[in-house]
Amino acid sequence: MTSQTTQDDNTLLVVDGHSLAFRAFFALPAESFTTASGQNTNAVWGFSTMLAQVIESEHPTHLAVAFDVKGGTFRNDMLPQYKGTREAAPEELLSQLPLIQDLLRSLGVTYIEKPGYEGDDIIGTLATMGGQAGYRTLVLSGDRDAFQLVDDHITVLYPGHHFKELKHMTPDAIVEKYHVTPSQYPDLAAMRGETADNIPGVPGVGDGYAAKWINQFGGLEGIIEHAKDIGGKKGESLRENIEQVRLNRRVNALVRDLDLGVQLDDLTFGEVNAEGAETVFSKLEFGERTRNRVLKAFNCTAPTADASPQEDKTAREELDIVLDVIESGEQLSAWALEHMPEDDGKNRPDAVSASVRDSGDTKTDDAESEHKVSGQTSPLLKSLESSWSLLAQGDARPGRSTCTSVTVLAGDGHAVILDAQHLKSAQELRTAFQNLLDGHLGHASVHGYKEQHHILSSLDVTLGEPCFDTKLAGYLVHPDFHADSLAHAAQHFLDIADLSDAQQTSSQGAFVFEDGDDSNAAEDQAQRLHEQALLRQAGLVNELSRFLAPIIEEREQLRLLRDIEMPVSTTLGNMESTGAAVNTERLVGMRDAFAAEARQAQELAWDKAGNRVNLQSPKQLQKVLFEDMGLKHSRKTKSGSYTTNAAALQNMYLKSADNERANTFLGALLRHRETNKLKQIVQTLLDSVNPQDGRIHTTFEQTVAATGRLSSVDPNLQNIPNRNAQGREIRSAFVPGEGYVSLLSSDYSQVELRIMADLSGDDALIDAFRSGTDFHKYVASLVYQEDVADITSDQRSHVKAMSYGLAYGLSTYGLAQQLHISPAAADVLKEQYFATFGKVREYLESLVQTARSKGYTETIYGRRRYFPGLASSNRQVRDAAERGALNAPIQGSAADIMKLAMVKAEHDLSAAGLQSRIILQIHDELVVEIAPGEQEQATALVKDAMEHAVSLAVPLDVSTGLGDDWQLAAH
Repeated sequence: MTSQTTQDDNTLLVVDGHSLAFRAFFALPAESFTTASGQNTNAVWGFSTMLAQVIESEHPTHLAVAFDVKGGTFRNDMLPQYKGTREAAPEELLSQLPLIQDLLRSLGVTYIEKPGYEGDDIIGTLATMGGQAGYRTLVLSGDRDAFQLVDDHITVLYPGHHFKELKHMTPDAIVEKYHVTPSQYPDLAAMRGETADNIPGVPGVGDGYAAKWINQFGGLEGIIEHAKDIGGKKGESLRENIEQVRLNRRVNALVRDLDLGVQLDDLTFGEVNAEGAETVFSKLEFGERTRNRVLKAFNCTAPTADASPQEDKTAREELDIVLDVIESGEQLSAWALEHMPEDDGKNRPDAVSASVRDSGDTKTDDAESEHKVSGQTSPLLKSLESSWSLLAQGDARPGRSTCTSVTVLAGDGHAVILDAQHLKSAQELRTAFQNLLDGHLGHASVHGYKEQHHILSSLDVTLGEPCFDTKLAGYLVHPDFHADSLAHAAQHFLDIADLSDAQQTSSQGAFVFEDGDDSNAAEDQAQRLHEQALLRQAGLVNELSRFLAPIIEEREQLRLLRDIEMPVSTTLGNMESTGAAVNTERLVGMRDAFAAEARQAQELAWDKAGNRVNLQSPKQLQKVLFEDMGLKHSRKTKSGSYTTNAAALQNMYLKSADNERANTFLGALLRHRETNKLKQIVQTLLDSVNPQDGRIHTTFEQTVAATGRLSSVDPNLQNIPNRNAQGREIRSAFVPGEGYVSLLSSDYSQVELRIMADLSGDDALIDAFRSGTDFHKYVASLVYQEDVADITSDQRSHVKAMSYGLAYGLSTYGLAQQLHISPAAADVLKEQYFATFGKVREYLESLVQTARSKGYTETIYGRRRYFPGLASSNRQVRDAAERGALNAPIQGSAADIMKLAMVKAEHDLSAAGLQSRIILQIHDELVVEIAPGEQEQATALVKDAMEHAVSLAVPLDVSTGLGDDWQLAAH
């Protein structure tokens, strides 16, 4: 780093290392930042990138990082309970602190630890050294104790809710916030106390009263001197706690004169050990963008005063995009002819996915034969070389979608931005745009095809299946990562830390405006920035496609993407647009009935409690249950309180039969919770009814569940209970819409167990399915070695739970809880089961072994799920990963089969010319709205599509039912 000539030009940045590491760890999902060996790196990544941001914005010339060390400090001698209530830091974080220090060392940054003292004391000493030397001194810390350091030379950078919202806590800022000076702040803190450090304050006295007394009496000593003159309960409380306050004041005072063995001249930085840094980055498996951004920040000097914006390349990427102005359909057609790639039709998705829709069985086909040619670039990668991206902006919610603009970025760097209102009003332009879509989909990349389809549908424009969907591809590559937006996906996959920054800084990139008046464009800077942001996002779609496509090909997941996920997007889009009709009067009646029953249960619970206890308050319930009624405590939560969740309450209810008061209270409480939940579900359904067509247009989430299963939001239709009569009653409100006569319910029976039989190849289990008798009774007869006729209902239910428990990765303890038996008894049952179905045990054990060696598991169709937690030193994390490894191939294969069935069923209904249509997919069930006269044919087509979606060693069994509503269609 270039040395500075005057002290006034020097800036010292002192960093609270533990504070920044903790913030990074809890701000970033650990599962998204894990090396192949299972080492979490989220704290290291967040620490380095956040520190780089501060360096880039503040341009320090000197830098030091302070860390705490293990063991107590002198404050524990003064106050033994100091920080005694803090939970131990997670091992996943502690293991990253040495990595952070390794990285700092390689970057030429000094970090300091001192046994017997806290990092805060190191910070206090360094800040004092900087301030006394006349340096502009910055303290980066989330600890309010640092506020006592603030003066004319020292400023605390205090993170807000978002790290980028760093508050510069100057003397004026401290006074404005706390109404005391920085030197008086420790007096205020001594009276207030600090819960996080287990420092008790004066009960009932917060910042406001403490500041009032400080200003009235000049400080803590003046307050203590006049304590007898302060009236009321707060004055009494102060007098009772004076000694504690005196102690607090000694405890919170930072040491500012430690011998750290360093001078300010030792704290310059910028001499990066390139080889050492590369070793650390490789060990952490950080991407090139992160490496470049961090290295640039830690090896840069402040820009010179005469540097132009274009010359300052820090954290900036140039956009080399030509924005063409289009005003008519004729111009758009000519633009497309000049800039869009030629499409020979060979790589269109409909040509690839026809096998799924027509053959119904893809399991035994060569999954990649039609995509890969030995020694040549695959058609997908070749098509993406000249790919163009589409970005439609607006509201993608089905039934209420809107569009604001559409950006088309051609592969040669030319782009157009089409205004939605212009597209809607100009038929010629809309026709030209539709022709562009229809003619070039073989090379198109989008982010979220289903969402883009909904947005464009609001313009009466149809988007067919594109060449590549970066949202779906990203989901397949990292199924445990859920990108909330294009920006989030870019951050995760492309290592772009902050898209908003990229959008802002892109204004300095290379832009050329053709066919338009550049002077007019320059007049509206806001419009220019908006356009640049849109172009940058469209460019990110292309970048994501080129990053993800080779990974998809290398993992042989192209068929999973193109034959399953993208066609499913089309089917789901149609289902969402259609929606499901409901009887609102019936829903209103249910809501009111559930509300009345909830009130009745509440009154009964209040009567038994003896007061109007808040039935939603865990604290109040604990008092009633464990103090007033004397029930045995449930297990403790992490916060130290006793749990009052549904499972704990149910368990207490079953064990309280001899305590009439408690038993009645618990029964009423459970009924209140259940009926109140049902009322809320019904109210959510009512709130979701589209007033224009009286239908509910839920959104099926395709990229959320890591197993491949679909989920439902806005509203969530999968949380409608189906295990009790009241929950099933809600389904009766779903009815055929106008022009339709009934609903068909068609669902798989025991699909997970059939998949487990196929994948394990266990002959006994396969024979059980082929036996034609009650499956669970037959299995129980084998496990218990008794005749089928002699199997009891308990034996059947126990074996049924075991079968499904294995398919879902249920632990022995979980099975015991579910069956209300001891873990030992559950373990005996499991051994009996495995003794009967030996290949099932071998298969399940092989899943974990494979996951350990490969790092992932796969479904029938190559859907992967990664389990870095298998290498974790934390047993709970490791056990959870093992359960996931057992669960993922079976659940994922079930998801794949249902998706194939959906696509085939929709295709077959349409090919037969039927008006009947799929409206819902819930768990293992399809719900179809049946048109007049089509009941028999539609039922047969849907049943056949589901039963022949795939060929297994055992037949897929599908049950169907028709009814005037969803519940009556149950079977």
